[in-house]
Amino acid sequence: MNERHWSRWLYRTQGVLLLVIFLAALALRLELLHFRSVFTIFQYAGLTAIAVALVSILVFIWGLVKRHADTRRAAIWGTLLGLLPVAVPLLTVGPDNFNVPPIHDISTDLNNPPQYRAVEALRAADDNSAEYDGEAVAAQQRQADIYADIQPLILEVPVERATAMAAAVAEDLGWRIVARDDGAGHLEAVDRTPLLGFSDDVVVRVTATENGSRVDVRSSSRVGISDLGKNAERIRQFLTDLEARVGQPG
Repeated sequence: MNERHWSRWLYRTQGVLLLVIFLAALALRLELLHFRSVFTIFQYAGLTAIAVALVSILVFIWGLVKRHADTRRAAIWGTLLGLLPVAVPLLTVGPDNFNVPPIHDISTDLNNPPQYRAVEALRAADDNSAEYDGEAVAAQQRQADIYADIQPLILEVPVERATAMAAAVAEDLGWRIVARDDGAGHLEAVDRTPLLGFSDDVVVRVTATENGSRVDVRSSSRVGISDLGKNAERIRQFLTDLEARVGQPG
């Protein structure tokens, strides 16, 4: 077997590794595997892909020296495919979100965060607790500039109407509402992350003010230590859409 055929195994191996990663992600989304098992697969398959990519770079240099065009092409594909397990998380999560504090419970009110009621029964025994972890979490959110815009929304509409509009926005965003009480200003929902299908919980609290109502939101991940900025992103999107629906000026 000549060098051209041997070099093909670089991108073929990468293809197999990417298929393993895809199937593991699919199994997680379909709830066929526990997330810890899937993350172990991601870790080993990703590291192997990077190792093959490094070998591909060496093979590319060898192809330059030996003037083997097919070998160089195979090495280039082996390198590019090996970078996908790194590039996809960077593009979907965003490089800035890898620097967020290791917390997974974000709230617009750090002194008195909205409390979950219905979603507590939906969490498994090994999921994160639905109880807010107090100042230990609040201090990390408060000190991180990336969370500076996570603030309550003040609306010039009564509590009941604001809650109904909040429910409509939640439905538009694809959240599954699990509890709703417009009169009490309480809303709970479950949202699934787009790629891996993790279930995150959201609670909205609407309280009366002198001229309308105040909307507080809390979003929490059921699994993991850091949410990589996802909960804050969810709150931002929800409050932006709610403000637009009510017709308040920005």
